[in-house]
Amino acid sequence: MLDGKKSLFSITIPIFLELLLVTVVGNIDTIMLGRFSDKAVGAVGGMSQVLLIQNTILSFICLGTTILMAQFIGAKNDKSTKEVIAVSLIMNLFIGLALGLLYYVGWEWILVKIKLPLQLREMGMGYFKLVGGLCVFQAMSLTCGAVLKSYGNTKPMLFVNVGVNLINILGNGMFIFGWFGAPTLGVTGVGLSTVFSRFIGAIISIIVMTSYCKFKFQDLKRFTIEKVKKILSIGIPTAGEHLTWSLTQVIILSMVNTMGETQITARTYLALISSFIMIFSIALGHGTAIQVGQLVGAGNKDKAYHQCMKSLTMSFVAATIISILVFLLRYKIMNLFTKDVEVIAAAAVVFPWMIYIETGRTFNIVVINALHAAGDIKFPMFMGCVVMLGVAAPLSWLLGISMEWALVGVWIANGTDEWIRGFGMLWRWKSKKWMTKSFV
Repeated sequence: MLDGKKSLFSITIPIFLELLLVTVVGNIDTIMLGRFSDKAVGAVGGMSQVLLIQNTILSFICLGTTILMAQFIGAKNDKSTKEVIAVSLIMNLFIGLALGLLYYVGWEWILVKIKLPLQLREMGMGYFKLVGGLCVFQAMSLTCGAVLKSYGNTKPMLFVNVGVNLINILGNGMFIFGWFGAPTLGVTGVGLSTVFSRFIGAIISIIVMTSYCKFKFQDLKRFTIEKVKKILSIGIPTAGEHLTWSLTQVIILSMVNTMGETQITARTYLALISSFIMIFSIALGHGTAIQVGQLVGAGNKDKAYHQCMKSLTMSFVAATIISILVFLLRYKIMNLFTKDVEVIAAAAVVFPWMIYIETGRTFNIVVINALHAAGDIKFPMFMGCVVMLGVAAPLSWLLGISMEWALVGVWIANGTDEWIRGFGMLWRWKSKKWMTKSFV
């Protein structure tokens, strides 16, 4: 249990390692498919943003869980923490099942709407139906992870994800390269491997979480409408913000899907690289959110204020150094994924703009997490909806499509969105209006 003495780094480092493994797991399909076929990479990458919507929707319950539990733990209210666990498990179970049905039944309509080329659509439909249709396993793992992180106990999910990572790599090798005499199933085989590893991860996550929190299945009876309302009061505005981001990215993805297979594949590799750059900032944001939530719950709001500012500085410096290194090593990095000179050339011109987007993104990752943890939910939502739909999407069309800057235009547009929202979030935090928004 939380002893109140855990440092930011003792919380953040396991989260960082877990996120690193989650990112590897999330991208291992792309990395290994790159050894099989660049077209296969394009098929998965061309539909990736749609599949990420499931995580966005599931995560809004997890975020509400983390914030409420952190504050209840800070207030030493064990009864309420058990109620929140029960509510979050049941809600995400049903949301995961409903989303899976939607993906499985509506796969063709969805892939047509995002303008994925027919050849890539046919190649990737099995993957899409499997990974999207069985997202309930991801729902359970994310929920259990959110519960454990609320206690500041971030190591168990790190070990779970090590196992999931290894299972997924083994499965991919079997179905992509025919290891152990398995049939070569390409993209569909990667989907099978991903779903199976998530299934194992979900089972282990539930066992670990219930054991650590001393939560029995009988405790599911603690489900209360009051806690549903509290989680939704955090989650719905947060979901609005995250869903707007996902919708914006799907709109932008549909633009990229009209640029041809080379641009689609290049974008897939660039997005993969960006996901690795962001890991430290996201981990620091999550660690900061846990500490801010506990400090706010304990009534120490001034310390929470300074903790966020310290975390923001560290995150900005780290993102700057990492993105510059990535830019300098851009050709070596791209050669790890593909030998296609056209794909490498299309991606290489975007790398300088990674510095622009990744440094701006740190403000949103760290400060928004802190605002949410303090109970200030609505401002990030309104700011995000207005700027993402008002800047990122139309500017991507203007620069990427109309002015024919292709992926460079898309990265400039997204970077501009990140910086505008980032300064808005920093202003909100420094205004200290969040100090009146706590839930306990």
